[in-house]
Amino acid sequence: MKNILITGASGFIGSFLVEEALKRGYRTFAGIRSSSSKGYLNHPDLHLFEMDFSNKEKLQNQLRKNAEIFGPFDVVVHSAGLTKSRVLDEYYKVNLHNTERLVDALIELEMVPARFVFLSSLASYGPGVGKTPVAETNMQAPITAYGKSKLAAEQMLATKNQFPFVIVHPTTVYGPREKDLLVLIQSLNQHLELYIGNTAQQLSFIHVADVCKAVFLSIDKPIVARNILLSDTANYTAKEFNNMVKAVLGKKTLPIVVPVPIAKAAAQVSEWVGNLRGVTPVLNKERLKEFQAPNWAVDATVLKQWGFLPDFPLQKGLEHTIDWYKKNGWIKG
Repeated sequence: MKNILITGASGFIGSFLVEEALKRGYRTFAGIRSSSSKGYLNHPDLHLFEMDFSNKEKLQNQLRKNAEIFGPFDVVVHSAGLTKSRVLDEYYKVNLHNTERLVDALIELEMVPARFVFLSSLASYGPGVGKTPVAETNMQAPITAYGKSKLAAEQMLATKNQFPFVIVHPTTVYGPREKDLLVLIQSLNQHLELYIGNTAQQLSFIHVADVCKAVFLSIDKPIVARNILLSDTANYTAKEFNNMVKAVLGKKTLPIVVPVPIAKAAAQVSEWVGNLRGVTPVLNKERLKEFQAPNWAVDATVLKQWGFLPDFPLQKGLEHTIDWYKKNGWIKG
């Protein structure tokens, strides 16, 4: 039985990766902080593994003690990361420096896994130029602190000799338990359809189950030091996406196109209120950069060459997700 460590296991994507690893017969270790929620980590065969990324010596001791009992990890999927912060430097502390401490700890302990999968983001590439979808070969030009911190971690990995990493870049991930896209779906459910600038923004999506499928496909492929973009292999306009959601909800809406200057003002107010409350709002100045970028379409050529077919194309994925939201009281039927 191979050992797999999945960091960030209490998070949205991490918790699904844990479930997929268990299904595939791995001895699965859920890397969590002592304060992490364990709500979705209650499988009887799952090993909870507390990790302190902030201190390399502590991290090394935790890795060493675990290896003495179970042996070293054959695979590490590094899903832990920071996607929201009111302090931009925090992105680098978590996404870059914590990742480097983990990698260095594995190297220094001579516990380099057969495969290290780094869960990055389409944000580390930045939006596409013109109407051309983003491809793995594009020059990476992130537009947010989050995307820049992920790129910095990718560049760090490239400096580690003989370290067998693969970097996966999911586009917008949705599915049960996801809370950001939920805000948009709730708005449409309340008959309000908002656009920033125009309705033709190009978008791409991937259901969390298909992220897991692609991650394990990347583990099985004989590749190293590769970037892989993840999507459901199709692209959509913002209007097409909203129309799909409305059809699943059975709702009609009032479409409103918000001019960019007004959206910027709203983002500033939202961020100010968020700072007072100590929370990071969905609409803030950093996220607005993503919302107003015209092209987040993905070129899925590599996935298609691998024979990847999504289990949840967008229509089916939205039906599955919205059904879960309704059953769990996250949106009203």
